[in-house]
Amino acid sequence: MICPECRIYHLTFGNFYLEFTENELTHFSVFLEKINVDYWESQFCNCTMKRKLAIPSTQVNLSLLLNRTELEELKKLIYYKENKNTLLKVVNIAYDFYKN
Repeated sequence: MICPECRIYHLTFGNFYLEFTENELTHFSVFLEKINVDYWESQFCNCTMKRKLAIPSTQVNLSLLLNRTELEELKKLIYYKENKNTLLKVVNIAYDFYKN
């Protein structure tokens, strides 16, 4: 039997690649729910950056920056089982996509 802590979850989101144990993934999902979007957007309201929501990492000089829409999409990926019917379709992705 494989212990839950030995199982690794891989998450690719935009330019981010993250690896989580089951416990880390659970904590990350709780953290995402607790982000106060209005607070962060008001903190950086005079800033020209379009991504104002900071997700800190254990490395002091590294944070992931997202905007409100990206945060909601990240939550949908994290809570995939609960949101199976609400995932993005290819036509809704604002990215240069080339079908082979």
